[in-house]
Amino acid sequence: MTYDMVVLTRRAPNVRAIVDSMVDAGDTLRVRGSGDGALIQLCDDEGLPLLSIESAQRVDVAGEVERLLGPDVVAGLTVPFWWVEARATGADPRGQEAADRFAAAMVERLGGAVWRSAEGGGR
Repeated sequence: MTYDMVVLTRRAPNVRAIVDSMVDAGDTLRVRGSGDGALIQLCDDEGLPLLSIESAQRVDVAGEVERLLGPDVVAGLTVPFWWVEARATGADPRGQEAADRFAAAMVERLGGAVWRSAEGGGR
């Protein structure tokens, strides 16, 4: 099973914010690209992927996000905002810890909110 997370940011995630947030997720983790650049994986020293981060998507219709994630997640956000999806392996607690650190760092840098499958029951 995976630990799914959506980070909704008030400002567009630039490369610097994403890279700095990945470092905050775990400064010893290795970076590997996948999906023709649409996916970044953070891996341990053995190359085991712990966290996969998808490219940011601009959201122009808050109602769709509210329908998917619930009204509490989008409360206080105005369009446009950005959707960054992350998925951690459920087999290794380091993945969930990295995901939580990544999300917290993104929100600290760019403002926004986080939806977690453990809290929201999946989607």
